[in-house]
Amino acid sequence: MKVAVILYDGFSSLEFSTLYEPLARAAWNAPGLLQCDLCSPYSEVFDAYGLHYYPTRMTSSLQGYDLLCVPGGPGASKQVENPSFLSWLATARDTPQILLIGHGALLLAAAGLLKGHEIASPPEVEARLSSLGVHPSPQPLVLDGPVLSASDIRAALDLAQAVARSLIQGMPLRSISGASDATLPQPRLVTTERKTAETNITVRLNLDGCGKHQIQTGLPFLDHMLTQVAVHGLFDLQVDAQGDLQIDAHHTLEDVALTLGLAFQQALGDRAGIVRMASAEVPMDDSLARVTVDFSGRPYCVFQGNWTLPSVGGIPNTLFVHFFESLAQNARCNLHAIIQYGNDDHHKAEALFKALGRAFCTATRLDPRRGSFIPSSKGVL
Repeated sequence: MKVAVILYDGFSSLEFSTLYEPLARAAWNAPGLLQCDLCSPYSEVFDAYGLHYYPTRMTSSLQGYDLLCVPGGPGASKQVENPSFLSWLATARDTPQILLIGHGALLLAAAGLLKGHEIASPPEVEARLSSLGVHPSPQPLVLDGPVLSASDIRAALDLAQAVARSLIQGMPLRSISGASDATLPQPRLVTTERKTAETNITVRLNLDGCGKHQIQTGLPFLDHMLTQVAVHGLFDLQVDAQGDLQIDAHHTLEDVALTLGLAFQQALGDRAGIVRMASAEVPMDDSLARVTVDFSGRPYCVFQGNWTLPSVGGIPNTLFVHFFESLAQNARCNLHAIIQYGNDDHHKAEALFKALGRAFCTATRLDPRRGSFIPSSKGVL
């Protein structure tokens, strides 16, 4: 099995290492079965920070490789205007499998290797990819025939680990892209709804996002807090809520928490391979808060903290306890939220929700060492 990892001026060293390191480990663990080359038409290249890289193979053609790996980076846009580089890249047209990240799609599309394929791509290059005959997708991870694409680093981490595991196990690369192949992580993207006589709520959650958010609950301070969860948890989150705010905030806040909790519950599925437990401590000026979570399947909430005033942002402070309780109930997690100290209630609440995002971010990550195993001695969560 021969793997070519492409190097070019201005590539992202982070995206490169995300692709290369799992494959290099696979080559080490399977000597003689896997050859991983760093390929370029040039004897020396520079990453986006100007650091030197020296290809292990300076070749005039990419024919004969079984897997082509292309990282993105700010230099991709410039290389698109480099006919000689694109001609060299086009020699990989017969490669049976392609793995790419982010702006790497621009290079392959310009070289004519992605025409007609659906590709996970960053929003800023969607129009350009479309003009090159590619179908951009908002999903962070797309498997389309021989092309495996990730729009960002987080999705690429899962993808590269899965490919490396498959190579070590001797699995044919063509089977990796099959929809029935359980070794590849599927996008953990769900939409949940809750409609009652009091509220109408829709939540769209992508656990493997990058912090994009669109939140409208009718409660501006709640919007602000949920924004902290999305941004600091790196979740893509959309919340659309209409509630009986003419009465008070109670029903809307409670049902948003229940719907969001259900989204986490459904997105995690059987919870195989997740980190499961995590804790985050976050300061906010005078305040310090800590959130600890265990996605154990057993709902339980402990909330500790004192408030200075009866409300913050027009929301009674007693409702924040109820928010965390409702979230834990439907997310089926053990959730401990503690305001350790502080003077300003806005700072206390913001530290708390930032910590919630950070703790959930870590606990919901996929641990490559666990693979498809459920993180429990019982074998089920």
